[in-house]
Amino acid sequence: MSVFMTSRCPFKHDVNNGLQPSCKTSDCIFNQWSQVWPPVIKEPIVNEATATSSDPGLRLDLGIRGVWQPQVEALFDVRVIDTDAPSHCHRAPNAILESSSQEKKRMYKKAVEDRRGTFTPFLLSVDGLLHKEASHFIKHMATALSSKWDKAYSIISSYVRSRLAFAGVRAVSLCLRESRTKWRSGLGFDDGAPLASFME
Repeated sequence: MSVFMTSRCPFKHDVNNGLQPSCKTSDCIFNQWSQVWPPVIKEPIVNEATATSSDPGLRLDLGIRGVWQPQVEALFDVRVIDTDAPSHCHRAPNAILESSSQEKKRMYKKAVEDRRGTFTPFLLSVDGLLHKEASHFIKHMATALSSKWDKAYSIISSYVRSRLAFAGVRAVSLCLRESRTKWRSGLGFDDGAPLASFME
């Protein structure tokens, strides 16, 4: 196990569990998803913490209404995982992501479904490899954004995946050292018109 503390991300980092999404990744995802399904909720509470017990409650990273089913809240847990960590050296990256997905489902799925919501773990590696459920969601989002902006699906999909990959890299970098520059957040436009210049 590798555990470290940084000034930018004041938490313990366990390579078995991955980087906490507060390091930019969920912010990038929040800005992208807000373009398609506003409003996106940050840190939706599934179960409140109780003052009379040690139960810390359950809180996820992002919530969106109507993604999978009309008027149904879809809740997501975002995690960036170091698949090259020494503790994972004898396992394939896809297997690492899948085991983390199952762990997240055991932790959150029942509680979310008890509230009549849906739960989706959104997992990616520090190298940009997406878990199958995250990849499925990205395809779903790119299809919706392609229709909204009247742009080719291939262009939108490539753009969204590229931004997500860079967000993952920044998440790792910012957890190892403080940022030296201010990053512009969001897609930067509302209707997709300037997209061609970004993709050149």
